[in-house]
Amino acid sequence: MIKSPITFAVQATSASPPTPADIPVSSAIPPQSEPAARPNTAHKRPEVSYIRVLAALAVVQLHTIGEVLYYFDPEKPYDEQWWVGNIYYSMLRWATPFFILLSGSIMLHPGRPDTTVQFLKKRARRILPPFFFWSLVYLTYLYRGNIYYEEWPKFSEVMDVILFKDIYYHLWFLPMIMGMYLLTPSFRIFIRHAHRRDIEYFLVFSFIVTALQHFIPNLFLVKYIGWLGYISFYVLGYYLSQYTLPWKKIFYAIALAMPPLTAFLTWWLSCSDAAYSNKVFVYSSPNVVIMTTALFLFLRERDWRAFAERFPRVSALVHRMAPYSFGVYFVHVLLLDVLKNGYIGGIHCSYKFFFNLPVHPIYGALVQACFVAALSFSLIALLSKIPGMKKWLM
Repeated sequence: MIKSPITFAVQATSASPPTPADIPVSSAIPPQSEPAARPNTAHKRPEVSYIRVLAALAVVQLHTIGEVLYYFDPEKPYDEQWWVGNIYYSMLRWATPFFILLSGSIMLHPGRPDTTVQFLKKRARRILPPFFFWSLVYLTYLYRGNIYYEEWPKFSEVMDVILFKDIYYHLWFLPMIMGMYLLTPSFRIFIRHAHRRDIEYFLVFSFIVTALQHFIPNLFLVKYIGWLGYISFYVLGYYLSQYTLPWKKIFYAIALAMPPLTAFLTWWLSCSDAAYSNKVFVYSSPNVVIMTTALFLFLRERDWRAFAERFPRVSALVHRMAPYSFGVYFVHVLLLDVLKNGYIGGIHCSYKFFFNLPVHPIYGALVQACFVAALSFSLIALLSKIPGMKKWLM
């Protein structure tokens, strides 16, 4: 199997003074007669680097152990290996949405000075080179057997994979984020003129509809609103970058209950279906939305400057790793598969074997994820030093 990823004032919805929950975290947008302020940069938002690195590491961990979930055996509902994968997934399902939240928190800021054409040109230059490069890499890897035996696939088959499939399972993120960027100019208009309650209405509506599309796909009305997709997380990223939530302690307590609830429901649904069920693992599932929102908000509100002063080496490492997180997302799946299949010197590394030695998945998955993450960051950092290569990698 990702690098992705502000200030806004809410006009009062009535004549009454705003409550603390209505007050934006950051300062206000200047009046219409004044030039719009530029959005905060990653330098002014130190949490961005930490969130990027945590998300990249969590994605690597998920993909290290994820395949075990598909081996669910209804005759062995308490299988230890399966439960290890279930627990890891239940704890880390927020990983990929974090990249979408970060993108939304930055790209949807209405004070960004670029026009629609300028924005789309910048995004195209940013996203198209990695899309073409990694698509070619994974297409080559996908057809490695055909290349080795010189049994070339049909052109129509290759084009079907490129146009209608994800080439490799993690590359869905690129066309998805392209769609978010294409919608960004329109949603900036909405954000610029929306009150806080307007954004909250959209978020509640879109998350409910998206969840219902998954759980009850043929429900009337819901089945005809199929365009929302990941835009909910995209707008949520902006919302969480601007506002704090009331009753945070209660919300955090509910969020802490989500991982065990997710693990239990996945097991229960899998037993009911006599096969692995991923219904509560989908990103639009309420349990995933709640834990993702809570953790993102928690990380955003930490005092990372104080953390950096206390742990300068950790902070320096995080800030060195953060620029490579997008490249790590792309390359780690290739490394996982190469190591699992023993393509390098017959040495097998996975959640079950580490350098051909059997290990228990509960710690084997963690060791393998750390190993692959270190290789991924190192490889992307090394390749990015080649002149002109960086823009193709990430």
